[in-house]
Amino acid sequence: MKQQPETTTPLEGLMDTHFHTQAMRRKGIDVECLLRNLFENGFAGGIDVGVDADDLPLRAPLLDSFPQLKLSAGIGPWGVEEGKPPIDHQLRELAQCVGLHEVHCIGEIGLDDYWRYGTQRLQEELFIRQIEMADTMNLPIIIHNREADTRTGDIINRHPPKRGGILHCFSGTQRLADLALAHGFYISFAGPVTYKRNDGLREVLKHIPQDRLLLETDSPYLSPEPLRGTANTPQRMPCIYDKAAEILQTPVEDLAARIRTNFSTLFSQAGTSGPAARAMPGRDASS
Repeated sequence: MKQQPETTTPLEGLMDTHFHTQAMRRKGIDVECLLRNLFENGFAGGIDVGVDADDLPLRAPLLDSFPQLKLSAGIGPWGVEEGKPPIDHQLRELAQCVGLHEVHCIGEIGLDDYWRYGTQRLQEELFIRQIEMADTMNLPIIIHNREADTRTGDIINRHPPKRGGILHCFSGTQRLADLALAHGFYISFAGPVTYKRNDGLREVLKHIPQDRLLLETDSPYLSPEPLRGTANTPQRMPCIYDKAAEILQTPVEDLAARIRTNFSTLFSQAGTSGPAARAMPGRDASS
């Protein structure tokens, strides 16, 4: 793996609001060692994000050693690709796991018209039913949207989550950003905001109210410039903060403080799951 590029911005006070510890492990990264190093250098925390119904028990023990982290759990649109268990089966498994472990949000969930997992109808069913799960638990959601702006916006309009949430690794239009903001969402930008040909994305960033802005790595994916194509980790957050601060013409320290406040505000009135949480009731629809 290439080394972290030189930056004048320290890790101290920075948050990473979306990363995947299980995927980092599959890349050969020692996650426990990484997190210890991060927190020893002043890392402010973030969210370890789920992608499948059964990955939460593998990730939940991290909270014992790193209480600054929050956990999400959810099934992304890949949950309806060919060969996956029926939707009802996956949702029952997810609800059981969420009822046994402390979870702060539901996600990542959403739609993907780039990879075209399963059918659009099944993607939407899985998405909507997890929004309903989040509403039952008074939790925000984390949305995955890839080249599905119109469908994502339509579902947000028809099924607005009670606690709002995050549009993660934002790559959509200003129109989608405005719609999500109107429904109480935060907009999170990742490594692609540093990519040379993403002037349109940088323009959207300029128009996001700073009290609704978050930053992330989406590790181990989407390493920022100049490290594209290598395994990403939260250690590369300074690259993203530096670029965002440059775009917004604000000091990095002020931006970092704003992100910490936004993160705290998002979760300040939300619930958490746990052993007392009710499981998601089953339905007849399946894949």
